[in-house]
Amino acid sequence: MRPILVSLTAALTLTTPALAETTAARLVVADARTHALSVINLADGTPLASFGTPGKLSGLYAGPGGTYAYAIHRDDDRVTVLHSGLGAIDHGDHRDLVQKAPHILATLNVGQQPTHFFAHGDQIAIFNDRGGDVAVFGELLLGKTNDMRLVKVAAPDHGAPALLGDVLLSGYLALNRVDAYDLSTGRLLRTLDVPCPGLHGEVVQGGAAYFGCTDGVLAVTVQGQTVSARKLPNPAGTPAGTRVGTVAAHERSAALYGNFGAGLARWTAADPALTAVALPAAPLKFAFTADGQRLAVLTADGALHLLHAPTGRVLSSAGLVAPTDPADKAAVRPTMTLGAAHAYLTSPATGEVLEVALADLKVSRRLAVGGTPAMLALTQATGEQH
Repeated sequence: MRPILVSLTAALTLTTPALAETTAARLVVADARTHALSVINLADGTPLASFGTPGKLSGLYAGPGGTYAYAIHRDDDRVTVLHSGLGAIDHGDHRDLVQKAPHILATLNVGQQPTHFFAHGDQIAIFNDRGGDVAVFGELLLGKTNDMRLVKVAAPDHGAPALLGDVLLSGYLALNRVDAYDLSTGRLLRTLDVPCPGLHGEVVQGGAAYFGCTDGVLAVTVQGQTVSARKLPNPAGTPAGTRVGTVAAHERSAALYGNFGAGLARWTAADPALTAVALPAAPLKFAFTADGQRLAVLTADGALHLLHAPTGRVLSSAGLVAPTDPADKAAVRPTMTLGAAHAYLTSPATGEVLEVALADLKVSRRLAVGGTPAMLALTQATGEQH
């Protein structure tokens, strides 16, 4: 009988079990006083690195790929791009988890007074308030090339950009309207004829973008380069000064939410109007959980609430950090970001970040980051560990 030959590679394939994928997470913390960015390893709570930045921080966001953090320096015309050190190498049948030292990938000059940051797919759009233009770039090639497209819009303004396919939507606070541009050419496609007084805040869900207005929410639908708009009005009897100015959506949730005075406003794509959701205090930050079925809301009284996203019903609440006065513009307010199973809350008064289990809203860890933590971004990557 002839011997059976088995290659070493085949033998290893037959005998080596597949490794389970692991998710590594690192928290980026921005300090209100020093404007430094610190990176915390969430596996053991240890600090990994700290970086100085070009100026005062006005915003901190996780990038669409999950491994970069973007710090906005509105007054200094710069954007700091921090690489968390996390990544994954694709080998076709599996991905290897990469965990390296964090570093500053780039310091970008995107225009004059960069402010509103928007990410969708691989694309990022930043509205430059004083420059009156929108910088658009992709994240995949960032660091290899920092090329970007600048789309000149109607005027300098406190603008809100949104991307849908090849269309850039540019919303304006002072002009009370939305313009649609061909992203590839910068050509104005249409000025929408449905006004949005005091426009502020934007989000995309499906084929529509939603902008907050003083009198409701403007829903803008994009099909190819055909753009249309309709207003979702405030509920009857809405008190003066109560409006939507920040919005949140999730691909697995039919309901969308916006801040609304001392509570929230809820709507869906099919709703003719907004529905008010009562809370004990004004929301400071709100975000969907990973499954899109719950909404976590941090309110000005220092409490964290977990809502049933389809209905707006409050499932649980817990007081966690010191209360803050929403009217005090100089105060460093607490904020939060969400992971798969935990919420992370800043406690500026104690120099801590609280890790809170979403299952029961109990504090599982207190991360002593020091200073005055003011902004958070969660970075993460998933792969096999060899």
